[in-house]
Amino acid sequence: MKQLRADLEDAKAEIKAKNNQIDKFQQLLSQQQQLNLSTNRQNEKLLDTTTNNTPSQDDRPLQNDHTDVSEPAEGNYKGVENKTSKKGLFGWLRR
Repeated sequence: MKQLRADLEDAKAEIKAKNNQIDKFQQLLSQQQQLNLSTNRQNEKLLDTTTNNTPSQDDRPLQNDHTDVSEPAEGNYKGVENKTSKKGLFGWLRR
């Protein structure tokens, strides 16, 4: 009979310890959820402020910008194009 009471007390102590662990985990889970919610709100604010801003100078396409187009200078263009013979994909390796 004494052994059963001791076992019962041990089981009650284990249950109490497990309940404390569960309470602690629930508290940590709640804190994590609050942190995630706060972070998501901050991220949404940042996205809203960046998408609602007027486009900066770098965001607007440049008009009349011909830096990426090769145009012949006046007087330098002879109207003759040098064409290389097509030797295949790796023909330039055999030169």
